[in-house]
Amino acid sequence: MVDIENVKTRLLRDGYTVIHEYDDRAGEEFPDHTHDTNQILIVIRGDLVIHMDGSDSTLKPGDELFFPPQKVHAVKIGPDGCFYLVGEKS
Repeated sequence: MVDIENVKTRLLRDGYTVIHEYDDRAGEEFPDHTHDTNQILIVIRGDLVIHMDGSDSTLKPGDELFFPPQKVHAVKIGPDGCFYLVGEKS
């Protein structure tokens, strides 16, 4: 099991000044989009699929993925839903 408080502490230490918590429903989809800041996504519970650079990556608890600003990506939440954190830094 992923310790959410340890993850938040590490993100803050690494300069991520904003941390969002998301708890998305099974099958939810977020079509191609970008963000204005550096972001890191860390899965706490469940799983999701990220589509980026023409391929899909499944992220499970403890997995993380970095997104530079303006990186186009899409997300599909797995069959059991997904709870994850997203850290942002300029």
